[in-house]
Amino acid sequence: MTGGLRRARRITMWSLAFTLVMGWFGGLGGILLLIAEDRVQPVRLIIAVVGLLVFSFFVWRLVRAVSMFWPRPAREIRRYTVISGAAVLAILLAQNAEPVTWGLVPIAWISLVTVRTGGLATTLLSAGTAATCVLVQWLNPGPQNIPVGVAVVVYGIMCLTLPYANKLWIWILDLAEQAHASKDAEARLAVTEERLRFARDLHDLVGHSLSVIAVKSELAGKLTAIDAARAAEEMAVVRGLAQDGLRQIREAVRGYRVLDLASEVDSVRAILEADGVRCEIDLPPGAVDPETAAPFAWVVRESATNILRHSSATWCRVSLRAVGGSAVLEVVNDGAATGSGPAGTGLAGLGERLAAIGGSLTAQPTGDGRFLVRATAPTGVTA
Repeated sequence: MTGGLRRARRITMWSLAFTLVMGWFGGLGGILLLIAEDRVQPVRLIIAVVGLLVFSFFVWRLVRAVSMFWPRPAREIRRYTVISGAAVLAILLAQNAEPVTWGLVPIAWISLVTVRTGGLATTLLSAGTAATCVLVQWLNPGPQNIPVGVAVVVYGIMCLTLPYANKLWIWILDLAEQAHASKDAEARLAVTEERLRFARDLHDLVGHSLSVIAVKSELAGKLTAIDAARAAEEMAVVRGLAQDGLRQIREAVRGYRVLDLASEVDSVRAILEADGVRCEIDLPPGAVDPETAAPFAWVVRESATNILRHSSATWCRVSLRAVGGSAVLEVVNDGAATGSGPAGTGLAGLGERLAAIGGSLTAQPTGDGRFLVRATAPTGVTA
């Protein structure tokens, strides 16, 4: 799971959990009302408080299950729903179901336990919750003595509308996950297409040469016994074809391994922004010669990989500038790790690659929450 998707799930979890405040607001309001009117019954109050705690614990676990850890087993989610529902019923029976105090607890409950249910199940559960609350209010009216008709209207509206407000958060989260899955599928498709392209190019380059080598070798073998000079000529042709095929393979592999700096920056920018990292690019076109552009492209790729794997960055900047007779590439982000650890092999390999052309690489926190990767190479900058 990427950082952007993890943040989306965490935001959804806390947005849903905020509904618990409604239940606690009603419970605390009911307690304060009992104290103000001097009607505290210790046993009933203890049952209500314990029920409120049980309700909060299991609803919290349910919220985590449907947001951070979805899909969880249906049996586990049903267990959280049933236990928290029993706690809500105990609260209503121990106290009352006034919609301005204790009655807010079942409203919070139904708003959360239906976020992953279908439309019919949501409607039936909401109607059942509203009917139960009205029944308890009728059998055990609270000190406010709210009319049954008012309770029907209040519970009917709140129980049938609030669940769909919370379903909106789940819908947004599902859209984010679908977009993430589509991005992964697009990346896998791009890799597959590149492999097919390389296989096709390799076949086109050396397929004909290998076929001719096979025919010429067979002919040379037949001529060995009857015309040694002709056989030697044919083998010379075979040797030339083999050397030409080897040259073509090396050119193809060399072209496949060399990265284009501008293309790599564009690719990295798309990947990071898809993960929720805002990117700023300052890369003058044609800024460095190809000899330097390729190692710089590897630096950009490795830096982006480290940002995705090891940081909590929300912002990244890639810049290239001229300093004296050298080109300086900087990749900086605002997600520096708090702890210090050993340098990765990827950056060490990049340092060796740059050293081979007379350059250098440094990668370290800047002390203000940012992490800076700086690569230098002795080359002319045209921009």
